[in-house]
Amino acid sequence: MHPILLKLGPITLRSYGLMIFIGILTGLLWTKKEFERKKLPKDLLYDFLIVAVIFGIFGARLLYVALNWKIYIANISAIPMIWADGGLSFHGAVGGGILAGLLLTRRYKVSFWKVADAVAPALAIGHFFGRIGCFLNGCCHGVPTNMPWGFKFFNPILGVDTLPSHPTQLYEAFGLLVLFFLLAKLSKQPPYEGAVFVWWVILYSVLRFIVEFWRAGATANVVNGLTEAQWLSLFLFSIAFAYHRWRKFGK
Repeated sequence: MHPILLKLGPITLRSYGLMIFIGILTGLLWTKKEFERKKLPKDLLYDFLIVAVIFGIFGARLLYVALNWKIYIANISAIPMIWADGGLSFHGAVGGGILAGLLLTRRYKVSFWKVADAVAPALAIGHFFGRIGCFLNGCCHGVPTNMPWGFKFFNPILGVDTLPSHPTQLYEAFGLLVLFFLLAKLSKQPPYEGAVFVWWVILYSVLRFIVEFWRAGATANVVNGLTEAQWLSLFLFSIAFAYHRWRKFGK
């Protein structure tokens, strides 16, 4: 693995941070195009970018630490050190981003669902680059495997040194790339306002639920046979699918 891409004196370029940056930039370019197409305020886009990134990072770290509290309780000072262990929860990031969207759409007096539809494909493509960053960083890897595509993950900073294991980061990255193209196609003519975002929740929940069966690591805490992420995926899938049915057939 390549957690550190370049080191010049005190300056260290980490693969995880670089991929997160590329993901945010790519998502911004997509969202900018969608804001223009949907005639949404430009100022809202830039305000949303700043607030959503701040809320998203905070939410992502907060949920990750909460799920791994047994690790961090012994080292409280490591909680804000995202650059060191790359510990972020995507579900937490989305929660922070949704909160930012609710606050800003209310302030600008525009439809939250209209903005959510513009952002949904960007979430998929941004997350794609994030998972590539996870792969290079050696985090979020899978359980050991005898399959020929197994990778040995090594990152001394994280204490990672595995046998050949499932590259679950790449499994999810591939699924996210497919999801991006599906959502991009749906965004051209959605059946109702909010449909693109709702289908992102539905399809990502399915993807994450499946990938979790091969995923190892501290976040894979099993509760009644399923990981916490799988239970959360089931919960989000149920809400999103029920809402979709109501919007599609309930009126």
